[in-house]
Amino acid sequence: MSTGDKHKHLEFLQGAINRMAGNLFLLKGWTITLIAALFALAAKDTNKVFAILAYFPLLMFWALDGYFLSQERCFRSLYDHVRALNEEQIDFSMDTRP
Repeated sequence: MSTGDKHKHLEFLQGAINRMAGNLFLLKGWTITLIAALFALAAKDTNKVFAILAYFPLLMFWALDGYFLSQERCFRSLYDHVRALNEEQIDFSMDTRP
C-alpha cells in the first residue's frame, strides 16, 4: 500500500461524517417547515386534527434525527480508530461496528 492510504481512508470517513451532518441539517429544516405548516392549517381552520397530526411527523423526524446522529458518532469513532492505526494496517473498511 502507498503512503497516502491512511490519508485517503480518513478522507472517505470524513466524507461520510459530512453527509451525516448535512442530512441532520436538512432533516431539521424539513421538520420545522412541516410542523409549522400543520400548525398554521390547524389555526386557520380551527381544526384540532391538524394540530394532533403535527405530532406524528415530529416523532418520525425525531427518530430519524437520532438515527443519523448515532451513525455520525459511529463514523467519528471509526475515524479516531483509523487515525491511530499504522499505515500497514489500513484496509479501507467502512464498517462502524466495534
